[in-house]
Amino acid sequence: MTLRRFKRRYLSFSIFSDGVFNEKEVQDAVMESILQLYGLKGLSLIAPTLIEFDEKDQRGIIRCNHSYLRLMRASLAYVTSIRGSGASIIVKKVSGTIKSLKS
Repeated sequence: MTLRRFKRRYLSFSIFSDGVFNEKEVQDAVMESILQLYGLKGLSLIAPTLIEFDEKDQRGIIRCNHSYLRLMRASLAYVTSIRGSGASIIVKKVSGTIKSLKS
């Protein structure tokens, strides 16, 4: 049996809100939106991972499976509130490497 290595995509995003959120709150909001839209199977297929999050600038990088990039983008757009405060997540850039997102 051989394990297949999945290709990944990295999404750079910004949060627009009056509130300031920490990494855990953002991660929970993203996971909840995926679960609401696609359920547990969708969550496992998308395989999202919050790579980094800057609390000062409210920007971050999230990783997902490249085959389910469209579902990931839809899930981020579905986020309308974080911790009860109105918020929206806007995808700035998508790349196959973290390095190209940071440059």
